[in-house]
Amino acid sequence: MIVRSLVAPESGTHAPDGFVDLVIDVGGKPVVQNAYQQLNGPIGKAKKLVRSRVPFQYDHLRQLRTDVVERRMRSAQLPRRLPVAGNTNYHRAATTTRPAILFGLHWLELGGAERWALDCIQLAKEAGFVPIVVTDRDSAHPWITRPEFNDTVIIPITHPIKLGTDAALFSGLFAAFDIRGIHVHHNTWLYDRLSWVKSVWPDVPVVDSQHVLEWRTGGFVDHAVQVSAMIDQHHVISPQLRDYLVHRQGIAADKVVLATLANATTAGITPDTVEAEAKSTPFTVSYIGRFHQQKRPHVFMKLAAELKKSSPVPVRFIIQGEGELADEVHALRGRLGLTDVLEVRAADHPVKDTLAETDVLVVTSENEGLTLTTFEATAAGVPVVSSDVGSQASVVPEGLLCPRHPYAFVRQAAEKIRTMMSSPEQRKRWFEEQAAKNEAFAKLPKASAWATDLYQGWKKQ
Repeated sequence: MIVRSLVAPESGTHAPDGFVDLVIDVGGKPVVQNAYQQLNGPIGKAKKLVRSRVPFQYDHLRQLRTDVVERRMRSAQLPRRLPVAGNTNYHRAATTTRPAILFGLHWLELGGAERWALDCIQLAKEAGFVPIVVTDRDSAHPWITRPEFNDTVIIPITHPIKLGTDAALFSGLFAAFDIRGIHVHHNTWLYDRLSWVKSVWPDVPVVDSQHVLEWRTGGFVDHAVQVSAMIDQHHVISPQLRDYLVHRQGIAADKVVLATLANATTAGITPDTVEAEAKSTPFTVSYIGRFHQQKRPHVFMKLAAELKKSSPVPVRFIIQGEGELADEVHALRGRLGLTDVLEVRAADHPVKDTLAETDVLVVTSENEGLTLTTFEATAAGVPVVSSDVGSQASVVPEGLLCPRHPYAFVRQAAEKIRTMMSSPEQRKRWFEEQAAKNEAFAKLPKASAWATDLYQGWKKQ
């Protein structure tokens, strides 16, 4: 197709020669190109077919593979990258420029890591810094209009980038801004360039924040371990991550800081009923989170189908979120016969309003660090049934933890929820245990206090 523009060039400019990039909007709703949609070849096509037709069975196979990888990774020491000799002639010049912090984010979308990154950006602004935010994952960045990003420099990187562009970007940033530190939040591109950055600007401190172990890929935690020589401090949000870094990977204990996100998102959430009593008729079971394979909304919907058949009382379901599996969620709602009992809510619906209607919150994730929704549910007086992953056992009653494998999860979660329906006393006991665990966890150091002290220290450099 050949498209010819009839718009004359601006005065003083020349018409471009050769090919010019052109984007044509042909209408229709946005389509998210996730990893599964981009799989090619016979194996890729087979994966997409199985994933779309039988997501529950596909997930079962994923968990079996995870078991194998987890056993191997739990005993493996990761290779490390050695630091590069620094630029001994470099000294940060005295400047009157407003100081800045460079943040590395995955994207500007809904997520626990991104929520914490937003808090850090706000804390940096309150401390007098210019936040510079670099993202490395293609996205529409729906959060870019949030007020936390006012007076912030945002640089979304689209891959692949030309050779040498990254060096030019860093050189330009360090020339234009008085960068006092780097804080990495789930950004592979920035992790990979820390060796070069520290070789050119050796006195610039680097910290990262880690949220979740990912056994199949290693994820951001293993990436951080491999470049730990270039990182001055690792911030972790859970005891599981601290123990993995210190005891499994041999990172010095004084280099790892445990500072939690307990109650970081619970402002304005209060119980609507006394002593965590059941709130509604019908009994309401909810899911709040991203529509992503890690969160496994399809497992929640399978649980909903099971409870619809076996519940001893009238029951309804709420699933709230957004993400690349949104089409699957809507399709499963019809295929599983849930259209009359399951409501799909947008991610921007107030969480406190959903929790005010909820009798039990379900966390179906295949892996986690610690879910912020567990803290929010506890603040709202709602018990949580969760997969036993990450450090969820730190904040969820032992009796409400379920196996990660989907068949076992649905079977046990349904049994526990039916017990809550028929025994308000047991539901109350479980919630009291949950509240006690959350209260104890909240006494650990707070991530917000750690970041505030860190940035104040950078301000004095």
